[in-house]
Amino acid sequence: MSPLKTLVGAVLLGAGCHWQGTPIPVSGDTRVLQGDWEGTYFSEQSGRTGSIMFQLKAGADSAYGDIVMIPSQGEEVGPARMPPTIEASRRTPRVLRISFVQCSGGEVTGLIDPYQDPDTGEWVYTTFEGRLTGDELAGTFSSAYKGGVHRLAGTWSVKRTNH
Repeated sequence: MSPLKTLVGAVLLGAGCHWQGTPIPVSGDTRVLQGDWEGTYFSEQSGRTGSIMFQLKAGADSAYGDIVMIPSQGEEVGPARMPPTIEASRRTPRVLRISFVQCSGGEVTGLIDPYQDPDTGEWVYTTFEGRLTGDELAGTFSSAYKGGVHRLAGTWSVKRTNH
Protein backbone atom coordinates (compact mmCIF):
# COMPACT_ATOMS: atom_id res chain seq x y z
CA MET A 1 0.00 0.00 0.00
CA SER A 2 1.34 3.45 -0.92
CA PRO A 3 2.24 5.93 1.85
CA LEU A 4 -0.50 8.27 0.55
CA LYS A 5 -3.17 5.55 0.77
CA THR A 6 -1.97 4.65 4.26
CA LEU A 7 -2.19 8.30 5.35
CA VAL A 8 -5.62 8.73 3.76
CA GLY A 9 -6.87 5.54 5.40
CA ALA A 10 -5.61 6.70 8.79
CA VAL A 11 -7.26 10.12 8.39
CA LEU A 12 -10.58 8.64 7.29
CA LEU A 13 -10.52 5.99 10.01
CA GLY A 14 -9.76 8.70 12.54
CA ALA A 15 -13.05 10.31 11.54
CA GLY A 16 -14.97 7.12 12.31
CA CYS A 17 -14.51 3.38 12.55
CA HIS A 18 -16.13 2.62 9.17
CA TRP A 19 -15.57 4.92 6.22
CA GLN A 20 -18.68 5.54 4.21
CA GLY A 21 -17.85 9.06 3.16
CA THR A 22 -19.99 12.14 3.14
CA PRO A 23 -23.25 11.99 1.14
CA ILE A 24 -22.92 13.89 -2.17
CA PRO A 25 -26.01 14.89 -4.17
CA VAL A 26 -25.57 13.67 -7.77
CA SER A 27 -27.70 14.56 -10.78
CA GLY A 28 -27.73 13.71 -14.46
CA ASP A 29 -26.61 10.42 -15.95
CA THR A 30 -25.53 8.78 -12.69
CA ARG A 31 -25.30 5.26 -14.19
CA VAL A 32 -21.93 6.12 -15.77
CA LEU A 33 -20.52 6.96 -12.32
CA GLN A 34 -21.62 3.70 -10.67
CA GLY A 35 -18.84 2.03 -8.69
CA ASP A 36 -15.95 2.79 -6.34
CA TRP A 37 -13.51 5.50 -7.41
CA GLU A 38 -10.06 6.44 -6.08
CA GLY A 39 -7.55 9.00 -7.22
CA THR A 40 -5.59 12.13 -6.46
CA TYR A 41 -5.44 15.86 -7.11
CA PHE A 42 -2.52 18.26 -7.32
CA SER A 43 -2.01 22.02 -7.52
CA GLU A 44 1.41 23.13 -8.67
CA GLN A 45 0.64 26.68 -7.49
CA SER A 46 0.00 25.70 -3.87
CA GLY A 47 2.03 22.48 -3.72
CA ARG A 48 -0.99 20.74 -2.20
CA THR A 49 -1.95 17.22 -3.06
CA GLY A 50 -4.46 14.78 -1.73
CA SER A 51 -6.69 11.82 -2.25
CA ILE A 52 -10.18 11.56 -3.70
CA MET A 53 -12.49 8.65 -2.86
CA PHE A 54 -16.16 8.24 -3.72
CA GLN A 55 -18.74 5.53 -4.30
CA LEU A 56 -22.03 5.50 -6.22
CA LYS A 57 -24.51 2.63 -6.19
CA ALA A 58 -26.92 1.89 -9.06
CA GLY A 59 -30.15 3.86 -8.94
CA ALA A 60 -28.89 6.21 -6.23
CA ASP A 61 -29.16 9.98 -6.37
CA SER A 62 -26.31 10.37 -3.90
CA ALA A 63 -22.72 9.23 -3.93
CA TYR A 64 -20.53 8.89 -0.85
CA GLY A 65 -17.04 10.25 -0.78
CA ASP A 66 -14.47 12.69 0.45
CA ILE A 67 -11.33 14.53 -0.55
CA VAL A 68 -8.35 14.50 1.78
CA MET A 69 -6.27 17.68 1.44
CA ILE A 70 -2.64 17.40 2.44
CA PRO A 71 -1.25 20.93 3.05
CA SER A 72 2.06 21.85 1.44
CA GLN A 73 5.22 21.65 3.49
CA GLY A 74 6.74 24.72 1.80
CA GLU A 75 7.57 28.15 3.08
CA GLU A 76 5.45 29.68 5.80
CA VAL A 77 2.97 32.31 4.60
CA GLY A 78 1.54 33.67 7.84
CA PRO A 79 3.12 35.26 10.90
CA ALA A 80 6.60 33.95 11.71
CA ARG A 81 5.73 32.87 15.24
CA MET A 82 2.51 30.98 15.77
CA PRO A 83 1.39 28.98 18.77
CA PRO A 84 2.20 25.26 18.26
CA THR A 85 -1.49 24.27 18.18
CA ILE A 86 -2.21 26.63 15.26
CA GLU A 87 0.93 25.50 13.42
CA ALA A 88 0.00 21.82 13.86
CA SER A 89 -3.52 22.40 12.51
CA ARG A 90 -2.07 24.11 9.42
CA ARG A 91 -0.13 20.96 8.49
CA THR A 92 -2.76 18.35 9.39
CA PRO A 93 -4.51 16.62 6.47
CA ARG A 94 -8.17 17.65 6.24
CA VAL A 95 -11.26 16.00 4.86
CA LEU A 96 -13.04 18.28 2.37
CA ARG A 97 -16.67 17.69 1.43
CA ILE A 98 -17.84 17.45 -2.18
CA SER A 99 -21.17 19.27 -2.09
CA PHE A 100 -22.61 18.52 -5.54
CA VAL A 101 -21.83 16.54 -8.72
CA GLN A 102 -23.55 16.84 -12.12
CA CYS A 103 -22.88 14.33 -14.91
CA SER A 104 -24.10 14.69 -18.48
CA GLY A 105 -22.71 13.25 -21.71
CA GLY A 106 -19.53 12.04 -20.02
CA GLU A 107 -18.81 15.51 -18.62
CA VAL A 108 -18.68 15.93 -14.84
CA THR A 109 -18.91 19.21 -12.93
CA GLY A 110 -19.17 19.88 -9.24
CA LEU A 111 -18.57 21.95 -6.16
CA ILE A 112 -16.59 21.50 -2.97
CA ASP A 113 -17.93 23.04 0.25
CA PRO A 114 -16.04 26.22 1.17
CA TYR A 115 -13.07 25.58 3.46
CA GLN A 116 -10.36 27.63 5.15
CA ASP A 117 -6.96 27.74 3.50
CA PRO A 118 -4.50 26.07 5.90
CA ASP A 119 -1.85 28.72 5.25
CA THR A 120 -3.86 31.94 5.31
CA GLY A 121 -7.17 31.09 7.02
CA GLU A 122 -9.04 32.67 4.07
CA TRP A 123 -12.22 31.00 2.80
CA VAL A 124 -11.75 29.07 -0.45
CA TYR A 125 -14.50 28.24 -2.99
CA THR A 126 -13.70 25.42 -5.42
CA THR A 127 -15.34 24.10 -8.58
CA PHE A 128 -14.21 21.16 -10.67
CA GLU A 129 -14.87 19.71 -14.09
CA GLY A 130 -13.75 16.59 -15.86
CA ARG A 131 -14.35 14.05 -18.56
CA LEU A 132 -15.15 10.36 -18.28
CA THR A 133 -13.07 8.05 -20.48
CA GLY A 134 -13.79 4.38 -19.78
CA ASP A 135 -13.03 3.80 -16.10
CA GLU A 136 -11.17 7.07 -15.58
CA LEU A 137 -12.41 10.56 -14.73
CA ALA A 138 -9.89 13.36 -15.14
CA GLY A 139 -10.08 17.10 -15.17
CA THR A 140 -9.22 20.40 -13.57
CA PHE A 141 -10.29 22.41 -10.56
CA SER A 142 -10.31 26.10 -9.81
CA SER A 143 -10.23 27.63 -6.34
CA ALA A 144 -11.14 31.25 -5.68
CA TYR A 145 -10.51 33.01 -2.40
CA LYS A 146 -13.24 35.15 -0.84
CA GLY A 147 -13.19 38.46 -2.66
CA GLY A 148 -11.96 36.77 -5.86
CA VAL A 149 -8.51 38.36 -5.82
CA HIS A 150 -6.47 35.17 -5.38
CA ARG A 151 -7.06 32.04 -7.52
CA LEU A 152 -5.49 28.58 -7.67
CA ALA A 153 -5.88 25.82 -10.22
CA GLY A 154 -4.91 22.19 -10.46
CA THR A 155 -5.64 18.79 -11.92
CA TRP A 156 -7.38 15.69 -10.60
CA SER A 157 -8.08 12.14 -11.73
CA VAL A 158 -9.84 9.10 -10.34
CA LYS A 159 -10.11 5.52 -11.55
CA ARG A 160 -12.97 3.12 -11.01
CA THR A 161 -11.74 0.29 -8.79
CA ASN A 162 -14.99 -1.68 -8.66
CA HIS A 163 -18.30 -1.60 -10.60
